[in-house]
Amino acid sequence: MQIVKYDDLEWEDRINVDNWPSKAGTYYDDRQSELCIRLIDYAFGAVEPRHVHAGCHATTLLKNHAIVDGLTLGPLDVVLGPSNEPHGPLEYPEGCNLLSAFVGSFFHSEVEKLSGEKQYRLIQHKTIPWEKGNGCEIKTLVDRGVGSLVVQAIRFPTDTCHLPDYLGALVVEGAATIAGKRLKAWDFFHTDEGAAPEEVRFDSETVLLTHTMRVK
Repeated sequence: MQIVKYDDLEWEDRINVDNWPSKAGTYYDDRQSELCIRLIDYAFGAVEPRHVHAGCHATTLLKNHAIVDGLTLGPLDVVLGPSNEPHGPLEYPEGCNLLSAFVGSFFHSEVEKLSGEKQYRLIQHKTIPWEKGNGCEIKTLVDRGVGSLVVQAIRFPTDTCHLPDYLGALVVEGAATIAGKRLKAWDFFHTDEGAAPEEVRFDSETVLLTHTMRVK
């Protein structure tokens, strides 16, 4: 199991890479599965242009709001961007922090017009009920459209437990202690496939955002 602290992220200024008004820090990048998980920080008043890319993504809002197609999205809402379909623009009037899980290439090309297709989805988490899990509550945000990736919010009470199968998880709210290391909001941890489950202690109610690659 690997832990990546938010305070230790190395930030890349995307204005120097592709002229977009944001910066990105990488939590996880696996070349074999082509899964890359990054924290994106958009400044106050930024606009993400309409664009297209070869890969597909599930991008979960963490802080503030985004306006897409006249719909206002908030924390734990998801923008699902399909491969090779133009989508956007996305407006961030207050600035915004997002967790973007990409399968395939995230390099993009700006475009002026939308295509005739509209496979991309805007997912509002409040429309999805919490379901009872083993000592927790689970809300499945994405289970199709991004390859075999499944994205879930999992809410744990104050307790000690073993996590269900997962690949990577971000602490969204609360705190967790794993292998003697304390994780706070926006710290990230991930495990290899087939690794033994880790025991985790939650000192208060905690919400994790988990990313799992479904076994085909």
